[in-house]
Amino acid sequence: MRARGPLSAAIIGLGLAVLCGCEGAGAPPTTTGLSGARSGAPSDGPTAVPPASATSPPPPPATSASPTASAPLPPPFRSAIKAVTAEGLSASWRPGCPVPVEGLRAVEVTFWGFDGTAHTGVLVVEAAVAQDVTAIMSDLYGARFPIERMEPVDLYGGDDDASMAANNTSAFNCRAVTGGSSWSEHSYGRAIDVNPLVNPYVAGAVVLPTAGTAYADRAQDAPGMIHAGDDVVRAFAARGWSWGGTWASPRDYQHFSLSGR
Repeated sequence: MRARGPLSAAIIGLGLAVLCGCEGAGAPPTTTGLSGARSGAPSDGPTAVPPASATSPPPPPATSASPTASAPLPPPFRSAIKAVTAEGLSASWRPGCPVPVEGLRAVEVTFWGFDGTAHTGVLVVEAAVAQDVTAIMSDLYGARFPIERMEPVDLYGGDDDASMAANNTSAFNCRAVTGGSSWSEHSYGRAIDVNPLVNPYVAGAVVLPTAGTAYADRAQDAPGMIHAGDDVVRAFAARGWSWGGTWASPRDYQHFSLSGR
């Protein structure tokens, strides 16, 4: 047999490759990736994503979209109606007043102060209107109308001028009407003066209290001022009380009464 030359060997090798179905010489090797596709050829399947690192931070916790979720609720309105005594009203009541002590009540209510926080105040009124006064003050609390202070006039020695100068909201006081001799509606416990310093009594050039002169101009909108048709006027009107700010003369911007006087 003759020895095979280089050409013969190449022909024999090619024939063997065809017979066994092998790839031709020089073809890249077949490998399997994470997707199972052959490397070097496009894959029709999804591309595998490597697992997240064990040190990857967790996603942030979900938060509420509501801006008031953590806002504290305001204190609830509270009220109580209590009996009074002659000793407790020693500066505002005396024998001969048009209403007996037994006919009066102390109405304790929550109100918003000028400092923006809730306080407890007391209004002494006729027993027959105590429930309505409670409802009025509940409306004012719901409207967040500010009241500087709310104390019986007895803490001012029964002195109406001192109580007004302190911007004190008060009710019962057995006294004559301003500038007259007949009983004031306050003597019956059916009138309330609200923030009297910023809602003064105005009769021509006379302003009471005198420190309230700066508030005689009702175009202002200072805290605690009362204006026609506002929450305060509506709350009183809903229970049949009238506002002295509508009188022709004098204008008593602090004054609300059941009789309209």
